[in-house]
Amino acid sequence: MGKILTADEIARYKSDGLICPKRLMSADEAARYLAALESYETATGGPVNGKWRYKSHLVFPWINEMMRLPQILDAVEDLLGPDVMVWSSHLYPKEPGDGRFISWHQDSAHWGLDSNQIVTVWVALTAASEENGCMRMLPGSHTGGVAPHRDTWDPNNILTRGQTIDAEIDETRAVWTTLQPGEASLHHVDMWHASKPNETDKRRVGVALRYITPAARQERVDTDFATLLRGEDRYGHFQPEAAPEATMHPDAVAEHQRIADIQGQIYLSGTERAGVSGLIETNEAR
Repeated sequence: MGKILTADEIARYKSDGLICPKRLMSADEAARYLAALESYETATGGPVNGKWRYKSHLVFPWINEMMRLPQILDAVEDLLGPDVMVWSSHLYPKEPGDGRFISWHQDSAHWGLDSNQIVTVWVALTAASEENGCMRMLPGSHTGGVAPHRDTWDPNNILTRGQTIDAEIDETRAVWTTLQPGEASLHHVDMWHASKPNETDKRRVGVALRYITPAARQERVDTDFATLLRGEDRYGHFQPEAAPEATMHPDAVAEHQRIADIQGQIYLSGTERAGVSGLIETNEAR
């Protein structure tokens, strides 16, 4: 028995690579975070998009708050141990009728980290269903290591490179990670997963928080960034990040740009687009 996860849930994570659903905040808390997002969108004239969906905790205080919630960190500690860092966060509004999808892929194939002790906590701020494009997971697929991928650069694929697993996939084994506001799914970095477009008339919104241990190391660039949230960093593999004083505070925007320009090279490593700054608009979104 862990701090918040049951023994059965921990065992399921080891065997399936997935826990879903898990309530990690109330529906009212989820509504408060959604209101913070939509207040910003109202003020700026449209859905948040582009680079602000990536490393979002650097510019949105409410995401920086969410990633530190004790109940979320307790769940992560049950899976990774007492030393916990956030490597990245992603904000995922999937708008109705926009046609965007996510191909079958593994996060580990393009993150450049040398560890598989990495868990994503995907928190629903609205309901996530098969119809509006919730994630689809292949239980047990995390046990085979990193599969070969190929880049498609499909403009409707939200992944940076349109990367897709270059292997036959038995989709009859896949499960839909349906969630209610405040519920979360937790998945292993090697999990095979995908999502369809939003085919409803309402948006689907979630936040993905990527947790690692300080022992992880970045292999694609010399400098990488993460935030220590619990325990101790005895390795020093990651540079620290500053929390935003306010939404889109000038210092936060500058910090985000500095880090995004460097980390964008991680996602584009091995392609002809590597070395070009400003190309990362939507990274690993779903």
